Amino acid sequence: MTDTLERPVRAPSRRARVSPGRLALVGSFSAFASAAFIWMCRVAEPSVHYVSQLGATGMPTAPLFNLALLLLAVAAVLVDRAAVAHGDGYVVGWPVATTLLACGMCFAVASVITCSPGCPVPFTPGALPQDLVHISFAVLGFGLAIVAMGQVAALRRRPWMRAASVVTLVAVGSTSLTGAMIALFRGDTVLGGNFEFTAATLAISWFGVFGLHVAADHRAAGRRDASTR
Repeated sequence: MTDTLERPVRAPSRRARVSPGRLALVGSFSAFASAAFIWMCRVAEPSVHYVSQLGATGMPTAPLFNLALLLLAVAAVLVDRAAVAHGDGYVVGWPVATTLLACGMCFAVASVITCSPGCPVPFTPGALPQDLVHISFAVLGFGLAIVAMGQVAALRRRPWMRAASVVTLVAVGSTSLTGAMIALFRGDTVLGGNFEFTAATLAISWFGVFGLHVAADHRAAGRRDASTR
């Protein structure tokens, strides 16, 4: 007589059911929602000149603004996961996904560690250590977003995405640099703030468009696989 060993049947992982294309779409929608929330905050507080001031301690717009930053972090990480699933299709020097992941982590930190009231420039009178942390991670996050745009602009696929990345890269770089120079030399804060909001909106929107692009690539790959079966 032989004993029959019954092996438990493992239920399929739910994580495996989420297709990379859907991750990219959710990431795209998260980015667009982030941009919309930031502009809702701007409309609610038109006197605020610079982006980070909307999330400063004590500001009524702080909860929504910090949620917008967190959504941007989620968008970067989800698009990163979808890009990784695509294999080596998004590699320029190093994987674009690596840049997106680091970018998402920076925005996540910036959403949790907010600046103090008024969001003073670090190392100026009234500035606190949290101001240095918040502004450093926010600036690094947008810097990494610009690097990701440059990487995608160098990819030899989907000319429209390359063109969109080049245009956005130039626009974000020029507007953010101009806004930073105005702030550094104590120029027109209204004009400098408008430049900064424009740069932030373009960069966040690029995340949304790139997420749609990655989702389209996954759909095209799925159709090719289906046609070869």
